[in-house]
Amino acid sequence: MIDINKWKVRWDKENYIPKKIYGFETDPYEGTPEEVAETFLKENLDILKISAVLDDLKYDKVTESLGASTVLFQQYYEDTPIHGAWVTVHINKQNRIFMVKNDTVPVSRLNEKIGIAKAGPLPESEIDLIIKKKIEEHGILNSDIQKETMIYPLKGNLRKAWKVKFGTKEPAASWILFIDRTDGHIIEERNVLRTAKGKGIVFIPNPVVTLDRDDLFDEVDTEQDVFKKAYKTVVLNDLETGGYLKGPYVDTTNTPNAAKSSSFEFKFTREDDRFEEVMAYYHIDALQRYIQSLGFKNDKGILSHPIKINAHGGPDDNSYYDPSPGKKDITYGDGGVDDAEDGDIILHEYGHAIQEAIIPGFGQKSEGGAMGEGFGDYVAGTFFYKYKKKPRKVRIGEWDAKGYPGGGAECLRRLDSQKQYPGDMTGEVHDDGEIWSACLWKVKALLGKKKADTVILESHFYLSQYSDFRDGADAIITAERNLYGGKKTRGLIKIFKDRGIFS
Repeated sequence: MIDINKWKVRWDKENYIPKKIYGFETDPYEGTPEEVAETFLKENLDILKISAVLDDLKYDKVTESLGASTVLFQQYYEDTPIHGAWVTVHINKQNRIFMVKNDTVPVSRLNEKIGIAKAGPLPESEIDLIIKKKIEEHGILNSDIQKETMIYPLKGNLRKAWKVKFGTKEPAASWILFIDRTDGHIIEERNVLRTAKGKGIVFIPNPVVTLDRDDLFDEVDTEQDVFKKAYKTVVLNDLETGGYLKGPYVDTTNTPNAAKSSSFEFKFTREDDRFEEVMAYYHIDALQRYIQSLGFKNDKGILSHPIKINAHGGPDDNSYYDPSPGKKDITYGDGGVDDAEDGDIILHEYGHAIQEAIIPGFGQKSEGGAMGEGFGDYVAGTFFYKYKKKPRKVRIGEWDAKGYPGGGAECLRRLDSQKQYPGDMTGEVHDDGEIWSACLWKVKALLGKKKADTVILESHFYLSQYSDFRDGADAIITAERNLYGGKKTRGLIKIFKDRGIFS
C-alpha cells in the first residue's frame, strides 16, 4: 500500500482527498498496464477515497509514451460519467507505479441525492431547441454536434446534465455547453478554440531572420527584390497522388482554391496565394518528422496523421487550432503579413494541436491556457533555433510583429522573459505564456535541445485538462527521471524555484 505520509501529495482542500500522489516508486507489478493499475487501485481504495473499481470506475484507455504507460479510469454514477472525475495511474517501463492522480468525487458525496426533479427531465427535443438557439447565438454551425449525458459537479452539488460540443464559424469558435437536464439551464459554456494573433509570415523561418534585417514590411503581399535571397528550394515529402499538397501529416485542401500541380511543382513566391500552403505543408511536415525522430512514432506517435490546414482563413489577423468535433484543424489568417508565411506562427498553432492530441481538452484552467501558448512559442523557438543568429534565437514572430509599416515591434513574444510567477501574471494567456516558455527555454539550456524537446513532449502525457504551472513543472521533472534517470532533477527544481512556481 502507498504511504501518503512519506510521499509527495497535493490535496483537494475542499474535500480533503489526495489529488496527486507522486515522488515514489512501488515494487514492480506483474500484468498488463490495465491489470497493474486495477490491482494498485484495489489495494489503495481507502487512501484514495474512491469506491470499488468495478462499481464506480470504468477503464477508459492506456496511453503509451517513451517513459511510461498512463492508464485512465472514468468515474461513473448509475452508468453516467461524472464530468472531470478521473483516476490516472502512471507506470514506468519497469512496471513500477510512480504517480497517481485522483480527480474523483468522494464516495460520501456520491451517496447524497443526485436526482431529477419530480417533474422529470426535459424531453430531448426541448434540449435540442436550446442547443439550436445557442448555435445561432454563437455563429454558424461548422461541425458535427456531439451530446452525452453527464453528472456535473456544481458548487458542492451534483447535477444531471447534457454535455454538448460543436464548432461555429463567423466567428470561429469551438463550444462546450453543459445544460441542466431538469430545467434547461446553461450551467456552463465556454469557447475552447486555440487562437494566436499573427501579423506576419515567413520562409525558413522568416525573411527578417534569413536576411538579418528589421526594415522589412508586407506591402500587401507585394513581391520585393529584397526577398530573393530569403527563398529556399525544399523537398515536399510524400505527396499523395492527385496533385494537392496532401501527405501523411499535412493536408492543405481546406484552403479555398487549394494549390494543385500535376507535376508536383509548387514553386510560388509570396505574391501568389499558393505560397502559404507550401509553407504550412513543409514546416508542419518537417516538425512531425523531427518529433518522430525523438522516438514518438508508431504506437507512440503524437498527431502522426494528416492535419487539415486552411492557409487563407480570412482577412483577420488571427490564426487558430480548432478542436471542435469532426474538425481538429488549423486556420491561418491573412491580416497584415499572411500568417502562413511565418514559420513561427505555423508551428505555434501546430503546438496547440500536439497538446490536444495528447490531452483532449487541455487548458481548462487559465494557467493551462498560458502553458499552451508558451509551449507553442517554445516549439517554434527550438525547431528554428539553428537558423537564427544569437540575438534572434529568443524572439518569436519577428516578421509577424513588423507586418505593418511603422509597427516597430521587435517581435511578437520572447523566450527569455524575466517575468515571475505569480506576481507578473495578468490573466492574458499569451502574456502569461511567456513565464512558461521562459521556463522551457531554461530546461533546454540545462538538458540540451534534443533531450529537452523529448522530455517536454513526454511530460504532456503526465498532465490533465486542468493542469497548472505546478503540474507542468512536476511533469517535466518526472519525465526527465523516467527517460534519463533523474540526473538533472536538482537543476530542474532550481529553474522552477527561480521562476516562483516552486516555493
